[in-house]
Amino acid sequence: MSDAWALRLLRWTFCVTIAWASAETLREGLAERDLHAQILAGLELPAIAAFAWPRLEIVAGVALLIIFAAASFITALDGEVPMHLVFYAVVAVYIVAAHRRTSAANTGSSGSVE
Repeated sequence: MSDAWALRLLRWTFCVTIAWASAETLREGLAERDLHAQILAGLELPAIAAFAWPRLEIVAGVALLIIFAAASFITALDGEVPMHLVFYAVVAVYIVAAHRRTSAANTGSSGSVE
């Protein structure tokens, strides 16, 4: 499997996983009347849909990082450790960085896109 295909597989697996978790959070937030969960999940779903498309990854990735940070803060206030959200943020950053590196290498650039 090529690096490009491995990265596509990671991106789509990440997007499906986050979309599923977000839909569950939204469902639970509606059932429990948790406004924070409703708002964050409601914003996360379109952001993760946009992240699925490489051309939108920067804007969608920034939106996801903001959402993950807000959710981490709320989770920490509830006395839980939000390690899963930190992991999600790291994966999102990796996907964007790897895609930019792969794209630069495929176009013959110097390989450094900053």
